[in-house]
Amino acid sequence: MAGDREIRGLAAGADRAAQSAGAAFPRRRTGPTHWFLFNSSCVAASVGLAWLAPVVPLPALLRGVAFLVSALLIPLALVLVPGFWLRHIPHKKTPKLAVFALTVALIASVVLAIITQQAGDERALEKRGRWTEAVVVEVENRKTDKCTLRTRDGREISPQMSEGDGCDKDLVEPGDELRVLYDPKGAAGPVEDMEVELERGSYRGTIGGLAALIIATGTWGCVRLNRRDNE
Repeated sequence: MAGDREIRGLAAGADRAAQSAGAAFPRRRTGPTHWFLFNSSCVAASVGLAWLAPVVPLPALLRGVAFLVSALLIPLALVLVPGFWLRHIPHKKTPKLAVFALTVALIASVVLAIITQQAGDERALEKRGRWTEAVVVEVENRKTDKCTLRTRDGREISPQMSEGDGCDKDLVEPGDELRVLYDPKGAAGPVEDMEVELERGSYRGTIGGLAALIIATGTWGCVRLNRRDNE
């Protein structure tokens, strides 16, 4: 009998200890508002970094870091943070819809960073761009062509002109002269006269649509991942 009483006492003590531990370390259950704010903050940070890097502009090294954070680290955070935070939630089966929603948010956030940077480049050219007659010094035949340009007085224009902005190896060769709009700060790439279409607000709808898609799918995926299978 004494042995039974000791066993029951130990069991009761273990139950009390478990309850105390549960009170001290509550389950990480978060609501839709938390996930909405999380996804909104990630979108705002991504757009801010990608836009401001060429517009301010940031130094070259910081521009690279800003784009890396915007196009890689923030998209990964949209998936990894809820995955880690909600790892204790039991699921009998893989929540495929939640995984699909978070995957959509990840891909859309990468596209958002790229498009926002393009919008920032155009804003930088609109804000401080200068026209000049440039001489093609070198045409690099890569996956996308790159042209090295210099002004007539010998100053190199940085960065290189990309294929989409007027550098085409089939149409341009060293020694050719091009009228280009370039950024004296070197943050935005030069654009050939024929390619210039600077329309204020032309990216606004695309950026807004992608931002809404990321927030909606990211929030829904997190909320769905936060639910138990029996709820």
